Amino acid sequence: MSLQQQLLKQEPTVSQILRTCGKQFSQIIGRYSDGQDGRCALGVIMSYYGWDGVDKIDAGKKLSATLDALDHTGIDKNLVIEMNDIGFSFDKIAEYLDIISK
Repeated sequence: MSLQQQLLKQEPTVSQILRTCGKQFSQIIGRYSDGQDGRCALGVIMSYYGWDGVDKIDAGKKLSATLDALDHTGIDKNLVIEMNDIGFSFDKIAEYLDIISK
């Protein structure tokens, strides 16, 4: 197995990112970040890729990485946004993504 394949294999799933990184933030709706410790589900994933929740220039790059990760796994970003904004917890979103990813 090549080094690149090993690195890709070690990348956590979107569900794992939500479960682990989501614990660092309070959940919000309607925007990626509140500029402090609040994040929506996409904001949590963006933070995993290095976004600080404030830097607007950096946000575009981190959103791109987040959308690439979702596209790679076949997860619709609008589904994640909708689930977050109607009140699903990060764990519940992760649980649902695990089910549809099988």
